[in-house]
Amino acid sequence: MEARQTPAVVIRVMDHGEADKIVTFYCPERGKLAGIAKGAKRSKKRFLNRLEPFSQLQLDYTPSRHSNLVQIQQVELLNPFATLRSRYDRYAAATLLCELVLFWTRENDGDQLLFDLLVWALTSLEQDAPWPETIILFQVKLFTALGYRPHLTDCQGCGKLDPAQAPYRFSLSQGGLTCHRCNREAGSTTLPLALSTANLLRMAQDLPSAKLSRLRFSKTSTQEALDFLKRYGTFLLQRDIQSWAHLAPL
Repeated sequence: MEARQTPAVVIRVMDHGEADKIVTFYCPERGKLAGIAKGAKRSKKRFLNRLEPFSQLQLDYTPSRHSNLVQIQQVELLNPFATLRSRYDRYAAATLLCELVLFWTRENDGDQLLFDLLVWALTSLEQDAPWPETIILFQVKLFTALGYRPHLTDCQGCGKLDPAQAPYRFSLSQGGLTCHRCNREAGSTTLPLALSTANLLRMAQDLPSAKLSRLRFSKTSTQEALDFLKRYGTFLLQRDIQSWAHLAPL
């Protein structure tokens, strides 16, 4: 079959046999795309250091008539994001970003905005932006792009956002805030979310990626936002994302 070309980011790499690798990419038009790189483990030229996790590439591939795996022909390395593989905190954060994309996206369902968001987040990590904030902002934008935007503008019950009705909680089943007066759910389906943290997350939902760095999270808001987004994502996805357990401590 005729070779095709696409921009791509490597989101997972697995060994296959003695010489090959199976690589999963995220692409702006194809979405999640898995391919086999024949001889990649022994390659001294065609694939050497080019199929590493987080790498941004121009990918040449050939679809297969008999398998969902495409044949990886060659790659042009655009940005290796090499520093993300040399520091533990950066590596763990980038691995989480890629694992989120791996489990939240599908084949043949691309999204240019999501591709750009992933590149933005990896670039932020490489430029030494605070990794917890990068993870927070990436997920806020990810949920918005996927149609699971948390409702943070007012209470799901009374429709108001009154500090006098604090403490507020976030209802996982309703996907939004509930004030102290309206909250009637069991504790296992709600989690605390301070209005200050909710306001930061709400602003992040509407800001373009280029302006997200203007937001400033306190240590308390950072921890609360990370806990909230982890719980919310797990509730929606109905599975654990293993990379959460490997993040560096705050």
